[in-house]
Order: sequence, then structure tokens, then C-alpha cells
Amino acid sequence: MDPKSYRKEFEVASLDKILQERDRIIQFMQDFENKRLPVKYYERDPSPEVVYLTNIDYLKEICDLIKIKMQKKESKPKAGPFLAIEEVLSKFSEEKQKEFLEDLKIKDRQLYYEFMEWKMQND
Repeated sequence: MDPKSYRKEFEVASLDKILQERDRIIQFMQDFENKRLPVKYYERDPSPEVVYLTNIDYLKEICDLIKIKMQKKESKPKAGPFLAIEEVLSKFSEEKQKEFLEDLKIKDRQLYYEFMEWKMQND
């Protein structure tokens, strides 16, 4: 997978998820450098060398996303839109809430994930 496509997979992920991915990449790279990879990795295609080199590009993309997420975290989004969504949801049945959230996810993916992250932090 090219680095830009890889990055797109993590653009809406939480900071914690992105940090986990960074740690996974670094662990693989350290294991490769220190010759601690299991033998099964050398029987795969692509080879560990190719995966290592690809991970260098992936790590750059992940670090860039971490920087963006950290800057967003520092600027703390206003709770207004999230409170408005909460207000709307409180008037719906559980079934309608699910429909509303699915619709939001389709229409405004970023708002949906920011709302869900905010909700998890505030529950």
C-alpha cells in the first residue's frame, strides 16, 4: 500500500490508535534491526527488508498525523456542536439514535468521529 493510502486509513482514528500504530511500526523495525524477527517473517512476501523500508514511509505519515492530532487536542474543540448532537439524540429512541449516527457518519465523517471521541471522553 502506498504511504498516502496508508495515511488515509488513520486520518479519522483516535490519537491513541495512531500512537499504537506508531509503536507497532517501531517495534517491528527494532526487531528487524536487531535480528529478532521470527523465521516465519522471512518466508513471507514481501520480505522483511521490503516491509522495513515501507515502514519508514509509514512512520513518517503516522508521525505527521500525531502532530496534527496533538495540535487539535491542544486547541480543544468547542463542545457546542457535540452538545447540540447530544440534545437531538436525547429526543430519539435508541433505534432512531443509531439511524441518526449512521447518517451523520455518512454525511460528515469527521464530525461523527470527533463526536464519538468527545462522547467517550465525557462519559
